[in-house]
Amino acid sequence: MKARSRRHAAGWGWLFLMAGYSAMALAADADTYEFEPDIPQVLTPVRLQQPLAEVPAAVTVITAEQIRLWGVTDIPSVFRFVPGLFVARELDSDRASVVYHSGGVSLARRLEVLVDGRSVYKAAFANVDWDQLGIALEDVERIEITRGPSAASYGMNALQGVIHIITRHPADSARVHLGGRLGSEQRRQFYASLTQHEAQQQSRISLFGWREGEHGGYHADAGDQGGLPDLRQVRGVNWSGAWQADMDNELRWQFGRQELQRDYLADSNFQVNSPQQAALSDLGWLRWRSQRSADHEVQLQAYWQADNSEVDYRACAPAMAFDAQLSELYQQHPQLAEKLGYGLLPLQNPTLSSSERSAITQQYQGLAVGAFSAAELQQGLGLENTISAAQYSTAQQIVQRAVAANALDQALCGQGNLDVYEQRIDLEWQDTRRWSEQLRSVQGIGLRRDQVDSATYLQGGVRSDQWLAFISAEYRPAPYWLLSAGMMAQYQTGQEANYLPRLALSFLPSADQSIRVLYSHSQRTPDIAERYLNGRAVLTDVSSHYLNLNPAGLFINANADNWRDDLRDERIQAWELGYFIHLPQTSLQLDIKAFREHMTDLIGSTVTLRSTSLTNEGQMTLKGIESQLQWQPSADHRIWLTLLRQQRDSSRSGELVLGAESSARLVWTHHGEWQEQMLGIFWDNSEPGYDPGYAAQGRYRQQRLLARWSWHTWLGDWSLSSEYDALHQQVLYETTPRWLNRLGWQMSW
Repeated sequence: MKARSRRHAAGWGWLFLMAGYSAMALAADADTYEFEPDIPQVLTPVRLQQPLAEVPAAVTVITAEQIRLWGVTDIPSVFRFVPGLFVARELDSDRASVVYHSGGVSLARRLEVLVDGRSVYKAAFANVDWDQLGIALEDVERIEITRGPSAASYGMNALQGVIHIITRHPADSARVHLGGRLGSEQRRQFYASLTQHEAQQQSRISLFGWREGEHGGYHADAGDQGGLPDLRQVRGVNWSGAWQADMDNELRWQFGRQELQRDYLADSNFQVNSPQQAALSDLGWLRWRSQRSADHEVQLQAYWQADNSEVDYRACAPAMAFDAQLSELYQQHPQLAEKLGYGLLPLQNPTLSSSERSAITQQYQGLAVGAFSAAELQQGLGLENTISAAQYSTAQQIVQRAVAANALDQALCGQGNLDVYEQRIDLEWQDTRRWSEQLRSVQGIGLRRDQVDSATYLQGGVRSDQWLAFISAEYRPAPYWLLSAGMMAQYQTGQEANYLPRLALSFLPSADQSIRVLYSHSQRTPDIAERYLNGRAVLTDVSSHYLNLNPAGLFINANADNWRDDLRDERIQAWELGYFIHLPQTSLQLDIKAFREHMTDLIGSTVTLRSTSLTNEGQMTLKGIESQLQWQPSADHRIWLTLLRQQRDSSRSGELVLGAESSARLVWTHHGEWQEQMLGIFWDNSEPGYDPGYAAQGRYRQQRLLARWSWHTWLGDWSLSSEYDALHQQVLYETTPRWLNRLGWQMSW
């Protein structure tokens, strides 16, 4: 398999190199053109505004116009058009997951995500909830995706890259904008905004919301009962404004509130209904920018955000499973405690035969009277670890209480709640200077405080403070050479200080093209749950039972004390060789990069209330070639093409679930005076050997066709979009229907 992958990679590599060589030849002729080439400027990669030809990284820029032309209806779907990014849905909640090159769906935690410079990367579980960004898709001006480690600019969460969502300035917004969509699978969206324009102040208030799927029903056991959960509902308001004190000073602000409702997958052994999540998110953001001179700019940014999430459910379990002594036994011998606690579950089934019920009852009664030894108990339960005399005595006492109360078949039922409240306060000062014609830099300092409170996962609250200092500089030692370097120093309470470097060298044969070589080192610190987990499921308003507990805690409990001292940072070393060219005479941009990313000390699993250990057991190496091409053959037609060929090797199969060895995305759009059209195709294919092995649907693949038609009328813009999934119900973590159709309308004044 590896040999075949190398042959394919070599073939694709020659194709990319030939394309690059041809582009260089055309670029030589481009210097004869008199007009200035229109190369997009980006700010995200190194915090310095640069044309794409000079950026020391692979960058994808998606504009609001492209989002509209492509018919995208939610932010995660934008990333399906980006080379190397893969998007899926978590089966337990229908929540979007985005990874770069490869990763686990429930472990998508290696990309930093910013909204106008505000980090939405959650501190508790090191993830991004794409349904809780606090903004509407219609307010997005552009998205800059830095495809590669960016910790030198944005800290340790930017292990593999940065996604920066930039919203539209109120001054560029229509006074009134209304829009909505209706789609199959009970999908509907609405958006309305009102903008005030004054000489020195502009503000926009936006109302937005969407709903997908059906509320209610029982979804359990990976969808075997009632199918997979599909309800997602969001309603929000966002107020964005700007005030110009003078030509050189501007204050921007943004305040918002959003409500989220979502279904979760139930565990039929415990939960008797599908858990329902209700989340409330608030944000406040301020940024003051001052142009002190033509060569000096100062920026001060501060924001506060809070997310309050509660997942309510009703559960029933054998009453003995809530015995406090069984919880103590779980810490000493998890296998034995689980066998005792879960062994009574069949007695809750009314269809269980009398002979089977009698056999289970006799086993527990035998343990209560000491009818068999610890060794016989170990053998009878099929346990790997030896049962000590003290553990045997504890198990016997637990069972004796249940037998004496004649409560082996007694169920305890009550209300459960998985609660997490996260709050972040962030303050950052940034100073940008041009020291000479050859040298400029950006430097700054920041302080971030994360507070997480959870009775379920932490038995209280945890506070984490981070201090950071960064510098990025570019230096031109000669007319055709550009040296870029960066460093981030970051300290987090309870951790050692980290220093994260980046170094790049670019050769610029002309203003329209560059060849870059880049090295970077990044880290990801364990999140708060990974370091401070202390959780269990607790039920309140419980039914009558022999233990007389209210509230009652399930015996299964997870505590990070078992692994905290041994847990280390995840690390990545990345190398990149890239080529960028812009051909103004053909309106073509091409970016190609060859990459190698080596990750070590990967934390092997996600944190749950059943976690008994957590280790840095994983390694992964990713290497390959990816490219991105934009071409505008005429004023009204555009082509977007991305290609990826990579080889993935990991010590853990879970890291290979989401991702593909080969990927191609091709989109054609036409933008006329009265009509717009779009046709697209997505094709991803992973090697058969990367089947995760725990589901009927195996390796990740994608074969989709997209189409959109739009008409401009005096009653607004009408659009019809359609998406066909050729692998409907054949791919793990893909829950879209075979056909997904939407009708949209929008109008501005």
